[in-house]
Amino acid sequence: MPMKFPARYFVTTVLCAVAAVLALAGGGALHAAEPKPAATPAKAVPDESPLRTADEATRQKARSEAYLVFQRSCRPCHGSLGTADGPYNATFSRRAADLRRPTREAGRDATRFVRIRDGAAALTDRPWESSMPAFGDDLDAQQIWGLVLLLEDFGKEGSGVDPNATGGDVYLQRCAACHGEKGAGDGPLAAELLPPPRDFIKASYRMRSTKSGAAPLDSDIIGVAAHGLADTAMGRFMQLGSQRLEDVTAHVQSLAPAAFATTPPTIDGAVMPAQSVLEMAARGRAAYETAKCNECHGTAGRGDGPAAATLKDDGGHPSIPTDLTQRWRFKAGGSATDVFRTLMSGFNGTPMGSYEDKLSAEDRWAISSYVDRISRPQPRYAPNVLAIEVDEDIPLDPAAPFWRTIPPALMPLGPQIEVAPYWTRPSVDSVEIVAATRGDRLGILLAWNDASRDVQLGEAPATSVAAALARYGTWRLPDAIAIQVPDKLDPKGTLPPLYLGDGSHAVRRWLWSADRQEQSGTQAVVEKIGGPKSAPSPSGDSATVQTAAAYADGQWRVVFLTKRPPKPQKTQPFAVHAWNGSVGESDHWHSLSGWMNFQMD
Repeated sequence: MPMKFPARYFVTTVLCAVAAVLALAGGGALHAAEPKPAATPAKAVPDESPLRTADEATRQKARSEAYLVFQRSCRPCHGSLGTADGPYNATFSRRAADLRRPTREAGRDATRFVRIRDGAAALTDRPWESSMPAFGDDLDAQQIWGLVLLLEDFGKEGSGVDPNATGGDVYLQRCAACHGEKGAGDGPLAAELLPPPRDFIKASYRMRSTKSGAAPLDSDIIGVAAHGLADTAMGRFMQLGSQRLEDVTAHVQSLAPAAFATTPPTIDGAVMPAQSVLEMAARGRAAYETAKCNECHGTAGRGDGPAAATLKDDGGHPSIPTDLTQRWRFKAGGSATDVFRTLMSGFNGTPMGSYEDKLSAEDRWAISSYVDRISRPQPRYAPNVLAIEVDEDIPLDPAAPFWRTIPPALMPLGPQIEVAPYWTRPSVDSVEIVAATRGDRLGILLAWNDASRDVQLGEAPATSVAAALARYGTWRLPDAIAIQVPDKLDPKGTLPPLYLGDGSHAVRRWLWSADRQEQSGTQAVVEKIGGPKSAPSPSGDSATVQTAAAYADGQWRVVFLTKRPPKPQKTQPFAVHAWNGSVGESDHWHSLSGWMNFQMD
């Protein structure tokens, strides 16, 4: 029987834009170098948006401009239509707000304006838990009022789209920002996206339930538009409603009529063999090697195969092999059934071809079972990491068996967007953390996946997102990771603003970088920072932090070994920052975690 592509997956790609964080009810106060002036009281802002009394042409122009801002700077946490379903919505301790349903205190125009302008600084309750930036540094008042108007639209039926709008009208309002007015994948945000927006005119669709090279079914397009596509800027548009999604699908198909002139052939299903999961996975491991999956996806499945860095799609863009150990990155779904379907259909226009004629159904099921075994579900924020008290010396060697005896905590990382230009597609989105104490020593192991070992500081970093993505995977910049801790602990539990503190609440950062490791560096750079726009200064009174690192099979493992806090102190707040040099990450372009705590015995 035909194997249908489930409605939750995608066939277009990237219907919207790369973005970052706009937590109106949350958000992280990432302040400037000097203490930032206190947030202007809401009463200093008009109670009502001036756009409420503007003519309709002015209002519509403000909506259109605000939609671009929202997709660039808000979607990853709040989702494409403000429904709190962006890929980083649960990365930080304060989850992204559902912007369709403002709380009583955030319902007024003036309050929303101030929260957008001042970010977490406008919050009175534990602002350090939020990743909401202060957009007033980069947006003028008119742009912020436009966002206030747009958020009100999101709360309406169909996300504020005219009930009488045609599929073409809806496309222009909600899709053209990335895909372009004519559907050629050349919208105003396209250069900032990787993978790039789908060119609907070429009609080379990737995620489908049809045979290799064929067009998708209507249900494929509708399902992807409704539920989005993992590891891309394509968000979820279910709020548009089923009829509008069908209308948009018809419009998209009209851009390439020849491709949809006939019903495409669907892939055939096959019954999973009646074997145990372990038997299937063992067979799948061998079939994975025989089918040369490792050449792109790597020996351990982390996307670090020998061919990975050279892969291109049919448009000449980097084609990044999926890290098969991270299920949340699977664009066409992460279950064994989803992987089986992908092996059948392939991804049109990419090096990932169909294996329908290359592998038996039994081997396809075996590989699918193997991938299912090695992949992990997406981590969610958790506030504490237990630092185990041990009775043996804590080794500095990251490959020591000791570090395998303590269960790791897998923590999510998200984009850092306090300093423009915003880097909203961080490469490292999770880190394993293991911690142990013995006497007055604290040992921390950080492990994260990285498809290449980048140890050179060989060039100046990119100055724009588009420039960085144009050379994605080929930059000669070093990999790095850091642990951020408060400079001083507040007995009341107040923490510095999440990203690098501010002039009144500084942080210290223990920075390991691969270029220093390559030059036989054995200590972290310990620096004191008073805000993201201030220059780090050496922290001479800090305890020495020893480091050692190892790279193998697409994963870095770095140990930090230092003096533990005094015994009466049971917790140590910390956050993690990570850089992948080959994709252009350096300085403020990186990923970060929320504040967490080492819990010590």
